[in-house]
Amino acid sequence: MNIKRIRFDEFGPYRDWSFTTGDNGVQLMYGPNESGKTSLLEGMRTLLFGGTHKAYGPMTGALDVDRNGESYYIGRKGKQLDFYSPGHPAIHEEPAQHWWHGIDKKTYNRIFALTLDDLQGLDVLQEVEVRSRFFGAEGGEHLGGAVKDVEKGATDLLVASSNGKRRINVLMDELKENRQKLSQLAEHEAQYVELQTVFHSTEQTEMELQNQLKEWKEYRDGIDVVLRAWDTYRRSEEARMHMQQYNSELALSRDEFLRLDEEIKRARDNMQLWQEKEAALMPANFSPDSPFGTYGQDIEDLIQQGAKWEQLRRECEEGDAYIRKVREQLEFSRTLHSAWRYDEPMAEDINWFDGERLASRLRTAKEQLLHWQDRKPAEATDEVPTANLEGASLPNFSEEELAKKEYLERELDRILMDIDRVEARRNSPGSDTQPTILPKWLQRISGIGAVIAVLVVLAGLLVLESALYTIGGFIFLILSMGLFWYATWRLHNGNSEVSKLNYELQILSSRKSDVEHQLEALIKAATPTASPVPSLEGVAHLERWIQEGHTLQGIYDEALAAWQNWLPQGAAKSLDEDDFFGLKHEYDQYHEQLRTIEGYEKRLAEHKEGLRIIEDQAMALWYNLGIEAPVSPTELKRIYNQYKNFQQNKIVWEQKEAQRKSFRNEYDNWHRKEKELLLRQQELLHKAGMESSNEYRQHLIDEDQYKQWQTIYKQSQVQLDLLAPDAENKDLFYRRLREGNKDNWLDELAHSEREIASIEDKLATLYERRGQIVEAMRTLGSDQEQHQMLQEREALQSELESALEDWATQVLISHCMDKAQQSYEQEKQPHMLELASSYVERLTGERYTLDILGINKGVALINNNGERLELKFWSSGLADQVYLALRLALAKVFSYQVESLPIILDDILVRFDENRQRSALELLAELGKNQQIWLFTCQRSVYDMAQSIMGIDCHRLSRS
Repeated sequence: MNIKRIRFDEFGPYRDWSFTTGDNGVQLMYGPNESGKTSLLEGMRTLLFGGTHKAYGPMTGALDVDRNGESYYIGRKGKQLDFYSPGHPAIHEEPAQHWWHGIDKKTYNRIFALTLDDLQGLDVLQEVEVRSRFFGAEGGEHLGGAVKDVEKGATDLLVASSNGKRRINVLMDELKENRQKLSQLAEHEAQYVELQTVFHSTEQTEMELQNQLKEWKEYRDGIDVVLRAWDTYRRSEEARMHMQQYNSELALSRDEFLRLDEEIKRARDNMQLWQEKEAALMPANFSPDSPFGTYGQDIEDLIQQGAKWEQLRRECEEGDAYIRKVREQLEFSRTLHSAWRYDEPMAEDINWFDGERLASRLRTAKEQLLHWQDRKPAEATDEVPTANLEGASLPNFSEEELAKKEYLERELDRILMDIDRVEARRNSPGSDTQPTILPKWLQRISGIGAVIAVLVVLAGLLVLESALYTIGGFIFLILSMGLFWYATWRLHNGNSEVSKLNYELQILSSRKSDVEHQLEALIKAATPTASPVPSLEGVAHLERWIQEGHTLQGIYDEALAAWQNWLPQGAAKSLDEDDFFGLKHEYDQYHEQLRTIEGYEKRLAEHKEGLRIIEDQAMALWYNLGIEAPVSPTELKRIYNQYKNFQQNKIVWEQKEAQRKSFRNEYDNWHRKEKELLLRQQELLHKAGMESSNEYRQHLIDEDQYKQWQTIYKQSQVQLDLLAPDAENKDLFYRRLREGNKDNWLDELAHSEREIASIEDKLATLYERRGQIVEAMRTLGSDQEQHQMLQEREALQSELESALEDWATQVLISHCMDKAQQSYEQEKQPHMLELASSYVERLTGERYTLDILGINKGVALINNNGERLELKFWSSGLADQVYLALRLALAKVFSYQVESLPIILDDILVRFDENRQRSALELLAELGKNQQIWLFTCQRSVYDMAQSIMGIDCHRLSRS
């Protein structure tokens, strides 16, 4: 099985990531640390076997695989599996169950998907799952399964554990308990005496525990008093510290300072009051400093151009729509041309003088050639005798005649293609098939329209003086002239498009006949014929006629080639000299209409320039006024209305000027009073030696703080006196408060509580034990219970013997089947070890092989001298090479038994030297011919080395 494509929609660090493999069997992925190599390995494991990764969570992705020449799709979205072959029904089994006989993910990881940590160790050879999978082909796997079932049956009966709950374990425990009870019943008299002694000892123990409990409670109560007084004591200490902090010897004039401060505040409140009254006189939404006062004239100037602005915008929009419509009509008229192709652009600069000259030259050459054909000598028309028909030969063309023949054939093909195109257009749906009188009506309507357009233009210029009417009249006049031209063209060139197409078909048919006639003449001239022997004069005349024909034909061909080369871009390829004037006429009409449109576009550009100038003025005004709305005439009207409101509010503001001055005088009076009060306050500050009123105010606050903390200190001392014990323990109480720590006292309190609870638990246990002793003393001496115990023992012994017999049978069967399985595996294992030995030899440069004969003594190597090298003497790099060889051999054995699974190796060559790295890459490339191998590496040297080895595709890993 080969993986062809990997896609991770969401897994670990990968998002919307995909990778397509190369054609070789080994896929080497190079990337630095943290580039996602290990995440890619885990993702491939999860896609193959399912499950949820512990670190990366559920998988969302898919694999495209190729198995035995058939493609399969394995997709996963969390626990949902999407497994099928394209064109076949979905497969509802896991791939491991469907293809690989139920191999589990753990076994696959141990053999096929390896990191450097997974590589170490030989315990993989001893795992039961690996042995049954890789050495148990052809029935060995079923034998291993049977061994497991027998072992499970034996384990269900007995386990080697003191706490086992199997059937035999339970019976043995019950029998042991039964024997203990019987022993106890036999010794009940001695127990009674012992119980009395224990009962008296419990009374002494209770007294000791009660004394300890009393001491611990007293200690707890003392700690509780300290803790209840702790917060009060700390508060008194904090108050004393703040009293020291806020104590000041300055003599402050509190009342005078507060009076001045209050009067200053009242003066400032009155100043704010009269300032607000002055502001209330100002009309709503009015500011004397508004930009409307500065840019009012600009608004007036722009509003004068408002009508012109709206007219220009409307004319530009209508002009753009008209130009689009006229250009569409112009493009449509191109489809009606017979001499020009509508699917190619029309040439701009055409030399019509050369075209007319070349058309005249071609026409003359054609007439001379036709005249030469009419003067055909009589000798050229004699019939060939029947007897000479067998001697006739195929046409014999010269190089010049052959080139001419090829040119005529190409010309004939182009004419036939034009004929097919014209017939397809004629036969297309919607084409006219009957004559119509539409052109005459169009002429009449266009004439009436032209008269109306002239009247509208005159009215716009002379009467209404409106540019809108004038431009509209000109547009209407142009449309009427265009319609009149179209009607005239339709009247002179046929009443429908079909007639035009028929005319074009006639021209093409005529051209086709002409080319076919020239081609036949050329073939006939090149075909040798047998004829009677003519006279010398007739032969000479015939030769002169043929020579003249060759000369005229060359002149015609040259003229035709020159004509074809002159045909401009966009012209029909099948035109002849008679179509020259039609070609020029259609070109002139098209460009005349095009120039008319360009002239209107120029006038429209002038209107747009005028519109741009107005809008630039408006944008500048908008910027000065601070308006963010789009520039438009409607917005200009709204701004103009705001400007008018500003003008009216300004008039109202000027009318209330006298009242505003009165309010301003009141404000100034209170402002002067404020200054006087501030001078008096400054004198008071200078006397106290302070810089600012805030400093003076802060000292007053500190004085208040001192008084408050003094009160708190006195209250705390009173509370402590109430909490303090009697006089003899009072000093100890205050010393505990000064020297102790609340956290320590809390720990002591918790410790005392635990001790008290422990003693109480001991007392409860003691009381319970005393009750049990009393109950045991009451029940001793009963013989009925002993009889019941003897019957129960006999039943337990019988059931235990039966269970032991079943267990012995299971163990014997398991032992025999295990021996059979080991014998079977030993027959299969040497082939794997031979493969592993050959791989070790290649990886170590033929220095070592596996010691297969001594495998029972442990895995070891044999060097070239025959010396045995045990595992403990291996270097880390040599160990990695042996472990890799064993994994590759196990994978190879599995491919023989089931199929080849992809091998995934993550940075396993880290401890290989350069030579053994190359040997490992060459071995992997050889194995990759029959089994796909993925090799991840962070070493640039390995990546560069692999590029020189055939059979390895090298990739740079990227998560983008």
